[in-house]
Parts: sequence; C-alpha cells; structure tokens
Amino acid sequence: MKSLSPYESAKRELVMTILYMVVITFQAVYVAPKSLSAAIVIFIIFQSIGVLMLRHYVKKVRELKEDQST
Repeated sequence: MKSLSPYESAKRELVMTILYMVVITFQAVYVAPKSLSAAIVIFIIFQSIGVLMLRHYVKKVRELKEDQST
C-alpha cells in the first residue's frame, strides 16, 4: 500500500470528518420521528464532537499546506 504524505492524509481525514457529520445528521433525522428528544441529543453530542474534529483537521491541513509551500 502506498504511503500518503502528511498533507494528503490530513485532507483525507478532513473529508472523512465531514462524511461522519453528514451520517450523524441523517441518523438524527431518521430517529426524529420516533423520539425527538433522542434525535436532539444524538445531534448535539455527535455534531459537537464532529466540529471539534473538523477544527483540528482544518488547522492541521493549513499548517501542512504552509510547510509544503515553503
């Protein structure tokens, strides 16, 4: 298996985080008709985790992009 550069790896992790957030949103929408309170809890907890991951990977991609350009 080909080894990815740190920049490419960080970009892949960023995309996977966005996909994670999309999946959690669809799961919350699917659960909402059955239990609105459970859907709200799922959405808030998992999306807040997703936002933290997203911030981390965006910062990581920016740093690696700057290092790569110099």
